[in-house]
Parts: sequence; structure tokens; C-alpha cells
Amino acid sequence: MTDEPSFHDRRSSLRLDMEKELISIHWLDAKGIQQNRDVMCVDVSSGGLRFSLEQSIPIDAQIEVHFKPRQPLTTKRLATVIRSEQQDHGWFDIGLIFSKK
Repeated sequence: MTDEPSFHDRRSSLRLDMEKELISIHWLDAKGIQQNRDVMCVDVSSGGLRFSLEQSIPIDAQIEVHFKPRQPLTTKRLATVIRSEQQDHGWFDIGLIFSKK
């Protein structure tokens, strides 16, 4: 058994089994103030990820995502918000697409 994420195909993109894994996100709010949050990853693929948050993040906001943020070899990716939809329970379903660079 390893600590490596397991990969499997679903739909058209490669997905990681990271459901309910803690990730750290960082972005600038509308006032230009740095926001930092730890959130549970709902879904992640090679193209992007999804998580839930109690507040909305504007479409096109640039997000810095840190996978395994409490470990010394954290992986950082840049992403853009492509979806922020309020759910029936009041929280927002936030969808990101990873930047190409």
C-alpha cells in the first residue's frame, strides 16, 4: 500500500481519488485582500477541481491551490474559477480549471 493517489478514468479526463482530501486555497477578494482557506476537495482531475465553500468566489478569480498543504513537499497549482453555484443547503459549489502554465 502506498500514499500515492490512485488514478482512474471517468468521463473524458483522468481523475484523482482525492475526495474529502484537505487542500489549501489562496485568492484576492474584491477588495484586493488575500484570502486563505482550507477546504475539502470534492473532485479533482487533470483539468481542474471542485470544492464546497460557505461563500461565493467570483468567476475568473485566480486561485492558488496547494495539495497536501501540511506536508513539506506540497504541490502548488494555479487555477481559475469557472463555476460558483449556490446549493440548496446554502454553500457554494466552486469549480476551477487549472492554468496551462
